[in-house]
Amino acid sequence: MDRLRIDAAPPVTAPVFRPGRLHLPVTTPDALGGDAVGVSEEHGRSIMNSLPRAGAVFAVSGHWWWIVPSESQVGLNWPTTARYWPGACLPGPLAASAAVGRTGRSVARLVHWPEDAAPYTHPLLLFIAVCRLAGVSPVSSVGTGVSPG
Repeated sequence: MDRLRIDAAPPVTAPVFRPGRLHLPVTTPDALGGDAVGVSEEHGRSIMNSLPRAGAVFAVSGHWWWIVPSESQVGLNWPTTARYWPGACLPGPLAASAAVGRTGRSVARLVHWPEDAAPYTHPLLLFIAVCRLAGVSPVSSVGTGVSPG
């Protein structure tokens, strides 16, 4: 019997574009970093309008990066239209994410910061929104706990 690995990320078939590290203000409630989910700007705008609450969102080179709690990829098969970036966010000065680096490489600019200052978008709601826009059913890699007959 084959066992699913819930900690394995799905294979990536396209190159993963990642900006420089995303910096969250040191005033975040837990002073921890987080992960990010990247989608196209077009999808990002649709997602922003569909979620009841959006956390911090950064943009760079046509991609919007949604901040989620660390390890939010566990048990989720993100569609190929999204890129999951573990460890994307670090506590630090927000201004560090809003400039062009010395190498000339674009770094992220802040698109949205939530009023309640909690930087995270709910990962399951984001996952469902990303799947809907990708035209796929949300699929979990975690078993239901129900064994067949």
